[in-house]
Amino acid sequence: MGGNQVRSSALFLLVSFILLPVARSQESAPKGSAVLQERLAKIAASFPGKVGIFVRNIETGEETGVNSDDQFPMASTYKVAVMVQVFREAEAGRLSLAERVPLSEADRRLGSGLLPYMSAGLNPTIHDLVLLMITLSDNEATDLLLKRVGAKNVTAMLRQLGIQDIRVDRSTEELIGDWLAAADPSLRGVPGAEFFAHPEKHAGLTREQTEHADRAFVDDPRDHTSPKAMVDLLTKIFRAQAASEKSCHDMLEIMQQQQLRTRIHRYLENATVASKNGTIGYVTNDVGIIYANKHHLVVSVYTLKANSNVTTEQAEELIGRIARVAYNYFEDSRR
Repeated sequence: MGGNQVRSSALFLLVSFILLPVARSQESAPKGSAVLQERLAKIAASFPGKVGIFVRNIETGEETGVNSDDQFPMASTYKVAVMVQVFREAEAGRLSLAERVPLSEADRRLGSGLLPYMSAGLNPTIHDLVLLMITLSDNEATDLLLKRVGAKNVTAMLRQLGIQDIRVDRSTEELIGDWLAAADPSLRGVPGAEFFAHPEKHAGLTREQTEHADRAFVDDPRDHTSPKAMVDLLTKIFRAQAASEKSCHDMLEIMQQQQLRTRIHRYLENATVASKNGTIGYVTNDVGIIYANKHHLVVSVYTLKANSNVTTEQAEELIGRIARVAYNYFEDSRR
């Protein structure tokens, strides 16, 4: 699983599915958001697939969306929730962000990130792992952190925060392993490190096999969110309600160092953005906070391509347009 699209492996030709209904508008848009909602719905309807959007202006409380309560695969946007749990564990004294973590061959993972390619002997701190998980969507860093905090604990933390529509269930190794097993049952139980060392094990998957795995992935309710729920989590981080004020400040600083800038950032060259992307096959997502002068806009966009003819570039361009339209709407409203 990765935030940066992994094109070198058939593994990430995921999520082929029957064309889902084109975006239905949120039925009860708050007062004052009808114009923005109409613009967002028009953009969403132009995409060959399904789009989920939610936008909130933190200062005014104005919010609107498209398919904003529907469930979407999170891909690597789930790493935002993992980050929150790591900082909360540090606050509780159960781990130290300065603790160094020895890496082993068994920790290597398929997908996005750089740690699997590093030479032996590297001992990053837990804070380093969080930085890599968010800014490079490093899967090895993610699984090392989840090993410490536990996926069930991440979901339990979200419930404590009052967020019901996000669930974190699996490590990246487990998620990829489930997909591979759906494509070819003989691959069940093979460690992620072995797939990394021997990519030929899954390189020969047929399109029929990947399509079967794609459908199983979409139908699996695990590791899903609604666009609104993710905005709720980001809002709590911004308001220092997800953890201590210092921890939330540090999390936002990490997210501002995001290295994939072809989505929400795409048409916001001069704006500061704290974001986390996610990409798996037909899934292309981005969530974040746009610092728009006197406004702070929390935006989440989840896309599911209709078929293999739809490119990731199309989805990224769509996300960029959505972010720019929201930005322009609130900037114009200031005048």
